[in-house]
Amino acid sequence: MRRSPAGLASLLVFVLLASLGVAGFAVTRSTARDQERRLLEERAGEVAALLTSATHSTASTLGLLGEAYAARRAAGTTFTATARSLLKANVVGIGVAEVDAGHVVVRVGLGTSPVVRTSLGGERAVLARRALGAPGLVSTLVKDTASRRFTLILALARQGRTVVWQESTIDPSRPAARTAGSPYRELDVRLYRSPDAGRDQLLFTTTTTDLSPSRVVDRRTLAVGAEHWLMVTSAIRPLGGSSAYLVSWTILAAGIATAVLMALIIEGFARRRRYALALVEERTSTLRRTVGELETARAVADAANHSKSEFLSRMSHELRTPLNGVLGFAQLLDLGDLTDDQRESVGVILKGGNHLLKLINDVLDISRIETGDLAMSLEAVELTVLLADVLDLMRPLAAQRCIELVGDRQGNCSGYVFADRHRLKQILLNLLSNGIKYNRDGGTVAVSCERPSATQVRIKVSDTGPGIPSEQLGLLFVPFERLGADRTPVEGVGVGLALSRQLAQAMGGTIDVHTVVGQGSTFWIELALVEGPVERYERLDRGTTSPPAEPPPEVQHVVLYIEDNLANLKLVQNLVAHRPGVKIISAIQGRLGLDLAREHHPILILLDLHLPDIGGDQVLQQLRDDPATRSVPVVILSADATPGQVQRLLSAGASAYLTKPFDVRELLRIIDDILAD
Repeated sequence: MRRSPAGLASLLVFVLLASLGVAGFAVTRSTARDQERRLLEERAGEVAALLTSATHSTASTLGLLGEAYAARRAAGTTFTATARSLLKANVVGIGVAEVDAGHVVVRVGLGTSPVVRTSLGGERAVLARRALGAPGLVSTLVKDTASRRFTLILALARQGRTVVWQESTIDPSRPAARTAGSPYRELDVRLYRSPDAGRDQLLFTTTTTDLSPSRVVDRRTLAVGAEHWLMVTSAIRPLGGSSAYLVSWTILAAGIATAVLMALIIEGFARRRRYALALVEERTSTLRRTVGELETARAVADAANHSKSEFLSRMSHELRTPLNGVLGFAQLLDLGDLTDDQRESVGVILKGGNHLLKLINDVLDISRIETGDLAMSLEAVELTVLLADVLDLMRPLAAQRCIELVGDRQGNCSGYVFADRHRLKQILLNLLSNGIKYNRDGGTVAVSCERPSATQVRIKVSDTGPGIPSEQLGLLFVPFERLGADRTPVEGVGVGLALSRQLAQAMGGTIDVHTVVGQGSTFWIELALVEGPVERYERLDRGTTSPPAEPPPEVQHVVLYIEDNLANLKLVQNLVAHRPGVKIISAIQGRLGLDLAREHHPILILLDLHLPDIGGDQVLQQLRDDPATRSVPVVILSADATPGQVQRLLSAGASAYLTKPFDVRELLRIIDDILAD
């Protein structure tokens, strides 16, 4: 049975909207699970740190007991008194044994430990010998068949062939109580005495049921002395709240409901349209048979058309409202932190939604419904200009919190540093951004410079924030480590400082910090001072270049220089001054350079590779693809002297490749050759 066009349209709309709802459900569900996994990793890390700290404390205690035992001949009661104080809670036995003539003989035994002067046997003897050969704490589990409980024995070798052990009773089948201050109050935790989750190795649990495979589970191995224990953790309820999961079901329900509603609306519109057309046809036929009623027929047709237009207007609102919700949710998802697959799925939703919008336009026939390898270009960078640019960029952010930005007031920041301009700018922006974010409202962030030596400059960014405790300084440059700021409203992921240090080191510099708690912090980057391009040219080449015969002064040949380093631009401008009849124009962005090349038809294009918007290799490719600029010679001026890079760009169409600091005679020779042609 053939479907009518309206029926096919309503079916297509239903399938599209239902598919969008399912896709939105899948994306939001995946996002919620990723968020739950990150939160679980944080909570499990806290529990793991507490458990590891407890075992370290036990190892330290056993070590101290071993030292006390070694000194017992000087004070015979000291060890027993100290050890007896530890017999509390579930600790039921403490003892010391020594290897004598191949036997492990008990020298001290308290609580349930074996009798003094007897030899250890069974699992205790095996454990003692393991401890003598292990670099740290070792353990074993001894099962009491009568009480169905277990005894956990932790042993540590000290002072040669002496072994100190502690016995604790545990009941792995009995879950630990969750209290308000418990670190695992929201978690199901299981701790095993081996990397395998065997039931006979279970030491600790908070639940009597197995962890469901459908739940998000964190499995991590803990280093306990010379052993590796396994901790398995899952959340009792969603750590991020149930709203994230409710959103996915809401999107699914809304998508299905909207699909049904849209299909019904389109079907109703089709019936109404068929009825209107039939009515018009009937009236028209009647009027054709009755000439004297011509004016009446026209009025009826006008009324029908008016009703149709009014219906379309109303239906447009009814159709746009649910579709706006679908597209709105998709755009909200696109603004979130998504993986590549999730962003691709959201793109499918947006693409499908926009396609549906076009379909509605066709069906309703109205026009009111509308629809991101570390590359370094090390060269002389003018510090004063760069700092002014960075401060200007950060002033709006500082103004939001009434923070005063103070630049170099003593003139110590003049001169050139050997760096990659964009990477140095990235570092300074990060330091200034941190100084603003972690500052107090109404505080100050100051930029200054000092010269630790004649060849070095230290750029300092100081703030009036809370400072950093000394015990946390070792973690300051660790990736993804935010020193507790992740539990504050301050945004960030903790990679800025780690990346800044790597960039500084790649440029031959260093980055460090001085901080005082309660007074603020000063971060600095130290780089090498170098001679500026213009100064170097004036020192080495002044008076050594003899210009050839000058072209007629009235002839103005254009040379385009695409470069964002003002010092290099100034150098080339000084060079071109030796060639009357040649005019230089400049662009600091690649796209602007492409526009100027098409507009001014230069005889030569000088091109830097590292530009703010697009790479110089992309600019070269577009120049060679455009018939208007294909024949213009392009000379690369770059600090990147990698042989592979040079050969690649020459093969891509570059006429020459000069590395910075470039030979000014060579550049003038190239210009002269082009003028001669």
